[in-house]
Amino acid sequence: MGKKFTIGVLIGNVHTAHPKDLMRGIRAAASGMDVNMIYFLGTQSVRFNQKFALEDFDYQYNTVYDYAKLAKVDVLIIAYGSLCIFQENEDKQAFLDKFAGIPYVLLEDATDDPRGIYVMVDNYGGMQKCVEHLIIEHHLKHLVYLGGPEDNQDAIERKAAFLNVMAEHHLPVTPEMMAVGDYSEFVDNLVEQLLRDNPDAEAIISANDEMTVACYRVCKAHGLRIGKDILITGFDDVERARYSNPPLTTVSQDAYKMGQIAVEKAVDICAGRPVESVRLDAELIIRESCGCKVTRRAKEKADEKTELLHIIDELRLFQHKSWLGPFLIRDLMQEAENEKSFYRKSGEVFYHLGIRSSLLYLLEQPVTYEKGQKWKMPQRMYLTMRQYRENIQVFEKKERPYIDGSFGVPDCCSSGEDHFSYISFLLIDGKRQYGLLMLEIEPEEISFYYILALQLGTSLRFLEANIKQKKYHDRLREKNEVLNFIAIYDELTGIYNRRGLMESLVRFNQDNLGKKACLMIADLDHLKEINDNFGHAEGDCAIRTAAGIVKEVFGQYGDVGRFGGDEFAGIVRYSEMEEKEQLIYNIHQKCEQYNEHSMKPYYVGISVGVVEFVCEKKIDFIEMFKHADEYLYEEKKKRRKTVCRNVNFENS
Repeated sequence: MGKKFTIGVLIGNVHTAHPKDLMRGIRAAASGMDVNMIYFLGTQSVRFNQKFALEDFDYQYNTVYDYAKLAKVDVLIIAYGSLCIFQENEDKQAFLDKFAGIPYVLLEDATDDPRGIYVMVDNYGGMQKCVEHLIIEHHLKHLVYLGGPEDNQDAIERKAAFLNVMAEHHLPVTPEMMAVGDYSEFVDNLVEQLLRDNPDAEAIISANDEMTVACYRVCKAHGLRIGKDILITGFDDVERARYSNPPLTTVSQDAYKMGQIAVEKAVDICAGRPVESVRLDAELIIRESCGCKVTRRAKEKADEKTELLHIIDELRLFQHKSWLGPFLIRDLMQEAENEKSFYRKSGEVFYHLGIRSSLLYLLEQPVTYEKGQKWKMPQRMYLTMRQYRENIQVFEKKERPYIDGSFGVPDCCSSGEDHFSYISFLLIDGKRQYGLLMLEIEPEEISFYYILALQLGTSLRFLEANIKQKKYHDRLREKNEVLNFIAIYDELTGIYNRRGLMESLVRFNQDNLGKKACLMIADLDHLKEINDNFGHAEGDCAIRTAAGIVKEVFGQYGDVGRFGGDEFAGIVRYSEMEEKEQLIYNIHQKCEQYNEHSMKPYYVGISVGVVEFVCEKKIDFIEMFKHADEYLYEEKKKRRKTVCRNVNFENS
């Protein structure tokens, strides 16, 4: 079995009809050729939001095509006519040069680059037929022209045909008779201007079908009857053209067929077979919008009815999913406390939406990309979640497979996939960019999943904020723990300080109401003598030793702390009276054991006073300390007169 080729498709303006027709043709041809497909979509949407004056982040989508370099594709199909509309400060050759080393099939534009070939329609011939039809068949003289973007090859050729035909028929063309649109349906202001500047206009010739939507809208608003008071023509013959009212006269460039041919050429390139560029004929499709009377056959009407029913079914499905989507995203947002659960939930969302396979690729760190800033392509993307049917795999951060051009999407796919066809969505939230979402969906579903991808981008921003907040809280908790330790623990000995011990005494009493306990206070014997004779460092050492002994004996029954200087205190539980004497004895024994083995020039001795009591709500600890101090005073009478001793260090 030979190698399975992977074809990358770069295509923009996908919210419009013509690119979707291209994708349908590409998809149909690919399904019959057993090849892998990855579409990189330019999903610019600012035109839909113009009236709301929203901030424009569409510049982000121009970066999505660069990720094809990481995906490890064998060949590219580049629908340059659809994506160049949104390119800023980058000409065609500069764009193509970014994919050096990858052969390509260029759509809707020509190239003489030895790396690629092109497939495009005869734009000039198609527009020529349209303009001549209006002039010759309908005897029109005053035609206005709504052109496409000035740097778009299709638009350039169609405009040239219009100007040349008008000149051949000695019809004048003034600047006021022409406008430059953007190939979207949101050009109402341009149509208004054309009608205002040309009140005697007989026809509007649009460079594509999408802009005729605005032409219909504006003309009807002015009370003009299309096909009678004013004629309108388009170019593309998208599905909508047949269902316009009246149906649109247009030029068919058969985007579906163009997509099919592009795949065939791409496979030939991969297989090493010779290929040549293709320019397809453009046919004039005459319908009622140009004033012609067209009799449609019964079969055509039946086909149109079937297609309309199909469109209605698609709209119903979109409506259903558009209701379901927000609920699924809501469930996803609820998992934002846990990163791994969040990614797993995203896979579950796609599975429940009926998606066969999905891949979630994230950048190592999210990127902030400002408008006007030079874009720096990340070198890697990391596979974070892989869903294949009901099987969902979430990768730990250190174990995530990455794509970098040498290791690509085909290497990341599930072993159960015989082939794949992924449509990629850029994941952004404003200026923040997170990675790519790849879904196996149909071109008709792009609009819904574009919305879902936007919501997922916002969810990733929320997750990022949660992760940062958690790290901040963890650091804050650590600092608070340090501050809390400093506040209640003695720095020299590591046991409770005065505050910590008093809090412990209160808590101990409340937890042991009605039970017997005893309060202990202790002094390190002759600390001043140790400091005076051996230095304060030795004094500190003696304090630490005493604290360790007190903690070892009393700490197993309760809590101990240093009150300050050479003073210690503690509270312990006991059940029999002799336990108090045993505890005091243990303190003295531990001191003797230490002194027996210590090489210090002084003894460590501890005097202890203990008083027993019963824990109760209104206990007076001040009085308790007073009684314990009286016992301590009696104990001090028994201590050594001096702690100094002669130690033979030389013989040690």
